[in-house]
Amino acid sequence: MTDPTRREALLGLGAAAGLGGAGCLDAPTDGGGNGTDEPPGTDPGETPGEGTPTEQPDPPSDGPVERVGERAVAIGLPAESAAPRWARGSAPGSDQLVGYVTRFDSPAGVQWVLEDLREGSGRSAAVREFVDETDFGEATLLYVGSVGPNTCYARLEVRDVRIEADAIAGAATAVDTSRGDVGCGEAITYPAALVRVTGDDLPAGTAFTVTNGWEDAATLDATEPLIDPATLPGRIRPTTDPPAEPDALRCPAEDFERHPAWFDEADVAYGAIGAGDAHHDGPAPPDPAFALRARGPEGSDDSLRFERGASVSIELVNVAGRTLSTGNRHKYALQVRTSEGWTDVRGARGDPARFEYTDEAVGHPPGEGFEWSIELTEDGIVEGHPLADRLTVCPDLQPGRYRFAYWGVPGGTIAVTFDFLG
Repeated sequence: MTDPTRREALLGLGAAAGLGGAGCLDAPTDGGGNGTDEPPGTDPGETPGEGTPTEQPDPPSDGPVERVGERAVAIGLPAESAAPRWARGSAPGSDQLVGYVTRFDSPAGVQWVLEDLREGSGRSAAVREFVDETDFGEATLLYVGSVGPNTCYARLEVRDVRIEADAIAGAATAVDTSRGDVGCGEAITYPAALVRVTGDDLPAGTAFTVTNGWEDAATLDATEPLIDPATLPGRIRPTTDPPAEPDALRCPAEDFERHPAWFDEADVAYGAIGAGDAHHDGPAPPDPAFALRARGPEGSDDSLRFERGASVSIELVNVAGRTLSTGNRHKYALQVRTSEGWTDVRGARGDPARFEYTDEAVGHPPGEGFEWSIELTEDGIVEGHPLADRLTVCPDLQPGRYRFAYWGVPGGTIAVTFDFLG
């Protein structure tokens, strides 16, 4: 088994972690300004000792930061002609392309936005400064993006950002920035912005009314996935009946101990799972954070039915709008459905501490995650595992329905199934 991965950046997680939101503002011009309008040590929405809203000083007139509410300031992101992550696979003018909103309550979550900035765009340095100066103990960042029909839609205007009882609300509109007889390029453009909202006990909800360049509007929250799991390649389970159901697995070696399941069956979600809780074998959660898919080699029939020696590819993808962390890539079970239930086909002989796994956080920006390629032979199943020198498959692989279950995601275990024909 080989186990390539798209990205395995270990994150040092700070005390603040969580969700994040949407934004507004100018398209690329030249950078400048201090990236904030908040003097150190003050809450821009309250008078010290009184707790009532007051006027904030306006951001510098020559800087890229604009005030968009009593407690909110925003900075525009460079408008791009290439579809951003949230718009990939969608048709311009469709409902999905009205826009996208997400929230960041930690610096780790917003990293993918910074990674997507084009260096030398005239705005990247100011945006990075804006993020660096955000105190996530007192504020949240919102990202909001929309789309326009040509290159003159290079600005996202954010306005009326306010704190309501149950949501941070506001409005954002993709605007035509053309002047006079200036021609507009024939390319779809994606303006976006970051908004910093400051205050105590900010509500968890987000409600932004976004209007795109076709004047389509929708009120968006921050729970939608950045990547639609339905667009991912592969399947969650076969559509046909299992080829067999073996009897309970028995290994003749007296000192053999079967690999345990490090999770409860009630916590298993198939295909997609939210960031905070499991959804057992039903529809995808309304706010999926990770998706898991299985598939055969490129060009195969995608039936998830494999013969001995074939390889099954498994892919875990962060579909949320923020960077999320998992455990290491080896925290998975490979099980077969027997007459006594799901049973791992692997085990070990000897040392009773043989099934220990290390604990570390592996960060995955949106669209990234882990990939596994497992050859369906006794040796191929354990190849590449850190315990490969001790793991073995016993008894030999038998025809049946198999399950790959990764327990390294927060909130539960995510799984896919496939059939082994023998």
